[in-house]
Amino acid sequence: MKHPLFLVIVLFFLSVSPVKAQNSTDSISAGYASIEIDSIWEQILSEVKIVGQKRQILYKLDRQVIEAAGFLSAAGGTAVDILSQTPSISMDADGEISFRGSKGFKVYVDGKPSSLKATAALEQIPAGQIENIEVLTTPSAKNDADGSAGIININTKKQTVEGWSGMVNAMGSSVWSRNFDFLLSLRKKDYRWQLSGEASVRTLLSDYDQLKTITNNDTITTDHSTGDREITTGNYYLRSAWDWYKGNNTWSAATQIGYRDRWRGGDLHYEDSYQSISTGNIDYASFNGSDYVHLYEYSLRQELGVTHQFDEPGHVLSASIYGQYEGDAMENFRTDLWDMTGKQAQGHEAWEAEYRFTGQANADYVRPIADSEGKLEAGYQYYTYTEDGDYTFDKYNPATGVFERHDEIYNNYLFRRDIHALYALFSNTHQQFSYQLGLRGEYNYQKLDDSDISGKKTDAQHHRDRFDLFPSVHLAYTLDESSRIRAAYSRRITQPELFYVEPYVVYVDYYTAQCGSPSIRPELTNSVELGYNKSFTKNSVSATLFHRARKDKFERIRIPYQTSVTLDSMANVGNDYATGLELAAMLPLRSWWNLDANGTFYDYRIQNQWKVNGEDEKSWNWQLAVNNNFDVTKNTRIRLEGNYVGPTVSTQGRVEDYFYFNLTIRQQLLNRRLTASLVVRDVFSSAKYINTRQSEGFTSLSKIYPHSPLFTISLSYTFNNFNSTKKADAGANDLFEGTNR
Repeated sequence: MKHPLFLVIVLFFLSVSPVKAQNSTDSISAGYASIEIDSIWEQILSEVKIVGQKRQILYKLDRQVIEAAGFLSAAGGTAVDILSQTPSISMDADGEISFRGSKGFKVYVDGKPSSLKATAALEQIPAGQIENIEVLTTPSAKNDADGSAGIININTKKQTVEGWSGMVNAMGSSVWSRNFDFLLSLRKKDYRWQLSGEASVRTLLSDYDQLKTITNNDTITTDHSTGDREITTGNYYLRSAWDWYKGNNTWSAATQIGYRDRWRGGDLHYEDSYQSISTGNIDYASFNGSDYVHLYEYSLRQELGVTHQFDEPGHVLSASIYGQYEGDAMENFRTDLWDMTGKQAQGHEAWEAEYRFTGQANADYVRPIADSEGKLEAGYQYYTYTEDGDYTFDKYNPATGVFERHDEIYNNYLFRRDIHALYALFSNTHQQFSYQLGLRGEYNYQKLDDSDISGKKTDAQHHRDRFDLFPSVHLAYTLDESSRIRAAYSRRITQPELFYVEPYVVYVDYYTAQCGSPSIRPELTNSVELGYNKSFTKNSVSATLFHRARKDKFERIRIPYQTSVTLDSMANVGNDYATGLELAAMLPLRSWWNLDANGTFYDYRIQNQWKVNGEDEKSWNWQLAVNNNFDVTKNTRIRLEGNYVGPTVSTQGRVEDYFYFNLTIRQQLLNRRLTASLVVRDVFSSAKYINTRQSEGFTSLSKIYPHSPLFTISLSYTFNNFNSTKKADAGANDLFEGTNR
């Protein structure tokens, strides 16, 4: 590991060395892109105009803008594949995304909140339909306060000129993942209509190895489980969207129907030992097991919106509403255990049938301030979520040889969360200094009512209501025409998801159970950032100092439950802190070779209420990514990505470091309308996920090795405005739209 890591470090620090300017210019140049500054306000608080090629990552006042087309290895993938290559974002063995060590982020699509949670929402968006991704690490008071890590907004491709446009993407991989998605658009003077859809099955395969020791009463149980694990996610949807431009009003509507299917499980072999503490006697046993968790649901989503533009430029009133119903939603848990003769020894099966409704309404008002470059923004938001479901449990009886219903474990529940929010923002510019000040107030009401098989309430005290204030501050100062500094502060909250609070036990495999905690409290997070950007003639560097303090961090805690069985339960484990530095640089080394690098280094500490040996957990966390683009011919590009993810701690243990390399070859054909890509992920099979956990009476060592290298072939065909090269932005040397050249 030392040699690849050393190479990554050398390449990163090489990349931050500035290239001497060849020609003078009156604009800021980044790579081959020329950034024109119309005004200080536009540069800092508004959209930066890009002429020529887009940079791969743009740093704005309150967000990073990631140009999707620059990430060639995401071809045929989803938003997850793009984000996993960007600063401070990492992906675990289950494909879950985390940002600076936190999975608490909110996902938006085209400025509208997704009803799905975090990674699940990102998995539904094909990479080929994404224009760019905005990562808001310190969102303003205008945005939802939910999500300690911030907000990720996915901007999809839009039709900008009259006529028909479209794109079709297809993908297949060596683990039998496959995808087909399309986007069709018609633009006329008074309206724009879009139709999009996807049918995909994406699979992750891995080898699993876990050694677990449990001390319970007089017995020490050691379990060694090995086998294959699989995660398969199917997404199917069809969406129609309509925008109508009438006078000073823009009306919009969208309808989406979909089906989502996720299966996680596999076959394991168990070698167990049971030692009596009092006598020292040891018994041994061997088993074969099978387990899975299967989740599926149908959904219907409807969106409506209107925007009114007053006669004064920038004076706008808008309103929007959306609702999503998810029906026939089912979570099915099944575990089976057989002895070495093939006779079934144990088994569990559970069903959680659900119906869900998510709704949100917004009203927003923007008023420019006379004789000033400032503006005042204010608005109201209402959010509601309801889930009605019941949990049923069967257990295998070895004496009768059948699964038997256990009504004493039956649970019927109704969960509801309502949030009312008001916000106000004021922003202005004075010469080189710009600022934005905001305040958001949220009232949150939440209840969870559950009952047993007879309808009797098991606990009617799972109700909570609270009011919180969420201030935000964003500042920027332009030092000269090629550099600026920015500072920001934001307060956020992360509400516990429903499965965090569900008060009943389910089995994810024969030796691992999990249960929620109705008493869990929300996380409250304060984030501060200080950033600096410098552009040279053909390269640029960015640096961001950040500090995040999170109160009442919740995490899944593993404790002994029964002989040989552990219980994972959600809990508020204490407070945690992350303080560090992000660096990014872009450097064209030759006319045919372009390099970009980014890295994150931060100190992570947990003030741990679940201390092991009386000590808090702490670690130096760091990630490095070095990416090389080689223009082999006019229409052929090769991209080599090197990534290193350092070790980190959790409340009960530690996740070890790992590194991996990706290789992509992209060929453009038919005047760049057809693009073919070959992606090889984890070329040297070096990615692995090793996790240790420890608590009183329990230790475990888990190893997950993804099947690799993973080969993916994708084809993308575009016509008219969805061509891979946009004439409106193209420069003389524009070969690959959206790259970091």
